[in-house]
Amino acid sequence: MSSLVDRRAVDLLLSIVESADAKVAGAVLSDYHANSAEKLLAANVLRPDGHNAAAASLADFEDEPVSLSWSSERNGYGYFSPSAGWVDVSKERMGVYGVDFPVLFVRLLVGLDIASRGGARALVPRALWELGDARIGRRPQRVPIWFARRLSDRRIWADVADAARRRPTPHIRILLTSTPSGRLHEPGLPGHLVVSIGDAIGFDDGMAVSPEILSALLDGTPAVSPHTPLSLSPSGQRLTIHGNVTIDLKSDIHIAIIRKLVEGHQDGRRFSARELLDHAHSSAKTLRQAFGAQRWADLEPYLKSENGLWGFAL
Repeated sequence: MSSLVDRRAVDLLLSIVESADAKVAGAVLSDYHANSAEKLLAANVLRPDGHNAAAASLADFEDEPVSLSWSSERNGYGYFSPSAGWVDVSKERMGVYGVDFPVLFVRLLVGLDIASRGGARALVPRALWELGDARIGRRPQRVPIWFARRLSDRRIWADVADAARRRPTPHIRILLTSTPSGRLHEPGLPGHLVVSIGDAIGFDDGMAVSPEILSALLDGTPAVSPHTPLSLSPSGQRLTIHGNVTIDLKSDIHIAIIRKLVEGHQDGRRFSARELLDHAHSSAKTLRQAFGAQRWADLEPYLKSENGLWGFAL
């Protein structure tokens, strides 16, 4: 049998990553996913993580769990069945297997030129990790990469969004996730490109994220619905208003200011000009001066000050 971690094995792995404790019973692997489990164990992304003291009956066609006990005579665990007598239960079926996240991250990023300051660092326990900065495509700056799981859980999403607000990035951050794109309920995070791993892996190495796919996603500008009042491209270089007004931004200062204003619009917050300029590390005295006459003329119809605090008025 081929040892390549194929699509079926990757799908199984991602489903385990998305489970509450990122673990799976050995009996489930043996009964339903034996081939895929063998590949994931060989790749070291699954590892033994304890055992169950109960199992479904193998002899009585019952779904109810039965308690296991040790037999010194048989030198193993099992249970007594009224119809079959003593039934041995293998160590593999009793075992519980958990995701080895450090190994998973190495396998995901093997195709990327990534700089890390000492490996993955948890930002939200068991939910969000900072992986490092990757060179993607021909971008002059490295792109920071995070990984999150279970983003369909709105409490976890809120924790991840809070971490993103506390650790802003001046350009763009990629948020890789094991959550399928169809289960991402929230519209997105300002300044982040949220990428489901299932949409970005290349299969030459089984589970490695494709740098070409990430580059294309960063470059792409998805269609924006006219019902969406405000949308900022992942790179921060294109602002779309009401689906039909586009304003292109090139300056890092412009992108940083607009990112914060878009984030504020989504959260119902407004900012003083000084706060926005300091955030973008601009030495300008006013927003008009920071943007210049031409770009300010594009933005002025949509940016309004109320009691000295700026925000979008759409």
